[in-house]
Amino acid sequence: MPGDCVWGSSVALADTQQLLAVIPHNPPGLFPEEPMLEFDRSEHAIRQAVLVEPIEHRAGRVAIPTGPGLGIEIDRTTLDRFRS
Repeated sequence: MPGDCVWGSSVALADTQQLLAVIPHNPPGLFPEEPMLEFDRSEHAIRQAVLVEPIEHRAGRVAIPTGPGLGIEIDRTTLDRFRS
């Protein structure tokens, strides 16, 4: 089963989600399995804070962001706060 694990920023998570959205189910055929994402929920000070709308899982599913580019919007105010 194809899958990916993301440890780090929400930008990397959005990037991985876009990739998983376009790869085919594996194996192709009668009983394909959807790609899987390992969703890190460990403590991370800025992972979700830099997004206007955080990426969350609900009932074991993670919705793929649908905005332009990676589908996410960076919260510039929060980003500036962490930069200083």
